[in-house]
Amino acid sequence: MSIPKLEQNEEAQGKARANALLQRAVSEAFTLLEAGAAEEAIAHVRHYADLATLSDVGCYVFGLIYFNADDLRSSLRWFDRALSLNSTYVEAQSARAIVLQRLGQPLDALDAFESLLRSRPNDADVMFSIGVILQSLGRMKDALSAYEKALVVRPEHCEALTNRGALLERFGRFEEALSCFSDIARLRPDDSKNMFNKGSTLQKLGRRDEALAAYEQAAACGPPDAEIELNRGNVLQNLGRLEEAVLCYDRALQYRSGYQQAQYNKGIALQALGRREEALRAYDAALAIDPCYCEASCNRGNVLHELGRLEEALAAYNAALRIRPGFLPALANRASVLLQRGCAEQALLSCDEALRRNPDHPQTLGIRGAALQKLGRLNESLTDLDRALRLNPGAPEAWLNRGNVMQELDRRFEAIAAYDEALRLRPNYPEALSSVGVVLKEAGEIDRALTYFDAALRHKPDYADARNNRAGALLLKGDLKAGFEDYESRWDRSNAPPRTFVSPSPYWQGQHRAGHLLDGRSIVVWDEQGLGDLIQFSRYLICLAEAGADVAVHCRKNMRRLLSTLPARIRFIDAADNGESFAFQSALLSLPRSFQTDLETVPARTPYFYPEPDLVTKWGDRIGDEGFRIGVCWRGNAYINLKRSLPPRCFAPIAAIPGVRLISLMINQGADSSGAAQLPFSVESLGEDFDAGPDSFVDCAAAMANLDLVITSDTAIAHLAGALGRPVFVAMKMVPDWRWLLNRADSPWYPTMRLFRQSEKDVWEDVFEAITACVESLAGQAPVRDNAVAAQISLPGAIGELIDKITILEIKESHVTDAAKLGNIRRELGLLRKVEAEAGFSSEKLAELKTDLRTVNARLWDIENALREHECRADFGAAFIAHARQVYKTNDQRASLKKKINLMFNSAIVEEKFYPAQQRSSAVETRIRNPAFNPALNDLIAK
Repeated sequence: MSIPKLEQNEEAQGKARANALLQRAVSEAFTLLEAGAAEEAIAHVRHYADLATLSDVGCYVFGLIYFNADDLRSSLRWFDRALSLNSTYVEAQSARAIVLQRLGQPLDALDAFESLLRSRPNDADVMFSIGVILQSLGRMKDALSAYEKALVVRPEHCEALTNRGALLERFGRFEEALSCFSDIARLRPDDSKNMFNKGSTLQKLGRRDEALAAYEQAAACGPPDAEIELNRGNVLQNLGRLEEAVLCYDRALQYRSGYQQAQYNKGIALQALGRREEALRAYDAALAIDPCYCEASCNRGNVLHELGRLEEALAAYNAALRIRPGFLPALANRASVLLQRGCAEQALLSCDEALRRNPDHPQTLGIRGAALQKLGRLNESLTDLDRALRLNPGAPEAWLNRGNVMQELDRRFEAIAAYDEALRLRPNYPEALSSVGVVLKEAGEIDRALTYFDAALRHKPDYADARNNRAGALLLKGDLKAGFEDYESRWDRSNAPPRTFVSPSPYWQGQHRAGHLLDGRSIVVWDEQGLGDLIQFSRYLICLAEAGADVAVHCRKNMRRLLSTLPARIRFIDAADNGESFAFQSALLSLPRSFQTDLETVPARTPYFYPEPDLVTKWGDRIGDEGFRIGVCWRGNAYINLKRSLPPRCFAPIAAIPGVRLISLMINQGADSSGAAQLPFSVESLGEDFDAGPDSFVDCAAAMANLDLVITSDTAIAHLAGALGRPVFVAMKMVPDWRWLLNRADSPWYPTMRLFRQSEKDVWEDVFEAITACVESLAGQAPVRDNAVAAQISLPGAIGELIDKITILEIKESHVTDAAKLGNIRRELGLLRKVEAEAGFSSEKLAELKTDLRTVNARLWDIENALREHECRADFGAAFIAHARQVYKTNDQRASLKKKINLMFNSAIVEEKFYPAQQRSSAVETRIRNPAFNPALNDLIAK
C-alpha cells in the first residue's frame, strides 16, 4: 500500500498549516515504524487524529500507520472512515480487503476484493488477492482460475505464477506447474524459493538430474536452508548417490536442529548403505524428537530385522502399530519377522489383519503366501502369491516366494522361471541366487549350484542361508573340509533351531588335538539336529576321548543308554547350570570341522555302538533262526518332509525270494501306522513293546544283532545299522542328503553299508531290482540252519576271558563279510552273550572295562593287519619291528584289563601272567638308570 502526498487546499488557507503539521507527523511516524518503534509511532500521530479525520487521504494514511504497527482493528476503522468520506477510494478499498483477510475474515475480504474488481476489472493484483483468499477457503479450482485471470492481464506476475504452479503441482499437472516455475526463473534467476519449487516439480516428474541442478542453484543463490538440503538429499538418494545424500541430511540438521524428517531420511540412506547401526541411531534420534513418529518406528524395526535382532524388531513394529493401528507396512513387516521366527500361524494372523484393512495389499499377500508355504498349504500359498503378482508384477520378493512354492511342488522349471524373473527385477538378488542354487543342487548340478551360492555370498557376505546351502553342495561333492567350514553357518540361517546348550566356555576349534595334548582338559559336547545325526557323529566322541579329553555330553535322555555303549569314557550332564566349568565346548556336528575331516580321514571304524547282551538274547529268541532275516524300514520321521520315504510295495520282489523273512524295525508296530497289514506280502512285527520304552533304539540295536541284513530308506535306522557294523542296504533318492555323496555305492562313514540310488527322480523300481538281485545272492550263500543241537562242552573259564571273547567276536562281526563265517561268528556271539546275561555280569564299572577292552582288541586287530601287510611285502624293517613290539605291549594292556574283570567278580580263574625275560630286561634297565649300583660304571663316569 502506497503513501499518498497530502494535497493542499488553496482555498482553505487556514488549513495549510494544519496539513503541513500532519504531513510532518506522518513522515516522522513512518520513520519510527521503520526503526521498529511501533508504539512510539502511534503515540506520535495520536495528537493529530482530529486533523486526519477531515479528509479521506488522512484517514487512509492513518490506517496505513496502524496497519504497519500491527493494530489491525484500528487500521480497519481508519480505512472505513476513508471510504465513508470517499466510497470510490480504490486504495482504501484494497487496503480494507487486505486487513479483513489478515483478521481471519476471508469471506468479508473476498466481498471487498470482488467489489474492488468491479471498479478495476483489469487489476491483476486484485485478481491475485482473490485467488489467495479462495485458496485459503479450500476453493482450489476457483483460486487457480483467479491466478490464471491475473496472468492474462499481467503474464509476468511472479506471485500469481508461483501460486498457480503450486496448485497445478497439487493437482498432479506437473508439466504445467514446471512451466510456471520456469517462467519465474527467467524473470528472477536468483529466486532461491522458486528454484526450490522447480526442483520439487522436476523430482515428481522423475527428472532427477534436473531436479538436483535446481536444488543446487537454490542452495547457491539463497541463504542456508534445511528444506533445500533435505530435498537435495532425497534426489541424491534416488540417484543412488547415498554417501552424498547423507552429507546433505547432515547439513539440513546443522541448519535446523531437531529436524526429525532429516534424521528419518538419513536413516533410510544409511540403511541402504548397509550402515545399519548408524541407521538405527538416526531413527532413534527421529523418535527422540517425536516419539509418535510411526514411520520411524517401523523403519527402526526393519533395521533390527536386518540385524537379526528379531525380538526387538517385533517390538518396534508393535510400537508403530500402537501409534497408528492398522499401519499396513508395520503389519506386513511384523508378519515377515514372525515368519522368520518360525511362527507361521501368527504371521498368518498378522497378514489377515492387514488384508482386512486393504484386501489388495500386494506385499501382505506375498508374505501370506510364504506363511502358507511354511504351513504346507501349497495350493493356497500359490493362490495368494499369484494374486500379489497380478496386483504388483514388479515385486521380486513375491516371485522369489512363488519359486519356493514351485520348488516344493517339484515343478523345477517353473521354480527357476520365477527366480529368473525375481533376478530380472532385482539383479544380484542374493535370496533368488541362492534359491536357484538349491534347485540346481537338487537336480545334481552341483558345480552350477556352487556358482550361484558363490554369487549370492559375493553380494551378501553375511547371508547365512546361502552359506549353509553351499555347505550342503560342497559336502555332497565330497569337499568335506570346505563344506564343514561353511556348515558352521547353520546356527544363523533362517528358521535355525536354537542351540541346545549354552556355556561360557570357548569353542573347541581343534586346538591341542595332536599328541594327546587334550589330556586332562574337559570338553562338553552338545547334541543337535536329528537322531541320525547324533548316531552318525557320536563317533567323534571316541576321537576326543582317544585324544585324552575328559568328555561330557549333553544330549537327549532317550539316547543316553545307546551312547553308553560307545568304546570311550564319556559322561552325561543335564544342563549348563550344573556348576561345572569346562575348558572347551562344541556342538556335535562341529567336530568334523575341528578334526579337519576329509574323505581320507573319516573315522570309519565300526562298530562303535554295541547291543546289550540280555536284549540280544531276548530279541533273538523272538526272531528265531529260521530263514534269511531282513530288517526293513521304509519311512522315518513323519514330521520332516525330506522325501526319503519309500512306497512299502517296493519290498514285494524281495519278499518273494524263497527263505527270506521281512521283519519291521519301525516303532509303534501294534498300531500298524506303517500300513504293513495292507500289503500283499508278509512283514513280521516285533510287537507293541519293540522300542516302546524310554530309551530309543536299544531294542532295535539288539534285534539287528539277530538279523542277516537291514534294508531301509534314508533314516536313523540306516545310521544305527552302520554304527553297529551290521550289513545294511540303503535305498535313496537320486540326489540324496549331503552325507551320502554322489555316484558311489559305498559310504566312507559306514564300511558295512551299501547305497542304492535312483537313476531317475521318484522312480524306485530300478533301485529295488538291484537290491533284490543282491539279496538273492546273499540268501543263497547263507548257511543252512537246522534243528540239530550243536555240540558244546562245559569247562571252567575266567570271567575276563568271556568278556574278552565277546569283544573279539563283535570286532570280527563288523569286519567279516563271508556269509558262512559271519553266521558262525554270530552264533558264537549269541551263545557267549547268553552266558553273560544269565550270569548277571553287568555293572557300570564292567561297562567301562568292557569298552576299554574292546578298544584294545580293535587296536590288536589293526596291528595284526599291519603285520600281515609287511609279510606280504617282505618288509621286515623298523616299521615291522615297531608293530611287533606293539603286539606284546598291547597284549599286556589286554591282560591287565581281563585281570581287573576277574578280580571284580571274584573269578575262580584269574589268569596270572609272568614273563621272565621281561623281568631280566627290567633289571638291566634299572641298573643302567641307577649308576650307583655299579661301582665300575661310576669309576668310568668319573674318569
